[in-house]
Amino acid sequence: MGNAETLLSLAEIGAAFAGFAALVSVIRPASDKPAEAAHDLLRLRLVISSGVAGVAAALIPIGLDGYGLHPGLTWRLAAAAFLVFDNGILASFLFAYRPVRGSFEPDMLAVTIVGSLEAVEQASLVAVLLGLPFGNPGALYVTALITNICQAGFIFVRFVGSAFRHD
Repeated sequence: MGNAETLLSLAEIGAAFAGFAALVSVIRPASDKPAEAAHDLLRLRLVISSGVAGVAAALIPIGLDGYGLHPGLTWRLAAAAFLVFDNGILASFLFAYRPVRGSFEPDMLAVTIVGSLEAVEQASLVAVLLGLPFGNPGALYVTALITNICQAGFIFVRFVGSAFRHD
């Protein structure tokens, strides 16, 4: 596999975001406002789950490659797994958001940016899964990983900003 080093580097970055988010959650001051605490917890869950999913998604093609599968099949299986992880995170977020909906203003900048990145991620993975003739499956898969990391990074920055906000 020609881009194993790239995948390993992306896995390390995803793990770093998850780890730093967990660290920030421990050292941040406690919020006395339940709505803010709920919002921060949702952001924390997104960063950690996206980071962990990114790590797994980056390692899966490397593991599959070890079985000597055809590269096209390797990328398709990895894309299918990544889509399952990613959509599982989205479903989990929506389920966790439902009870607190309306208790705080949505972060529309985050919704817009993360939603746009999510569209690129999903489109890249679907293109790999379907074996569409445009683009290189490995490059499309790496694009999906990079957009996943960009999402985690953006949410991490918003989480840190809200965790240490001063009223």
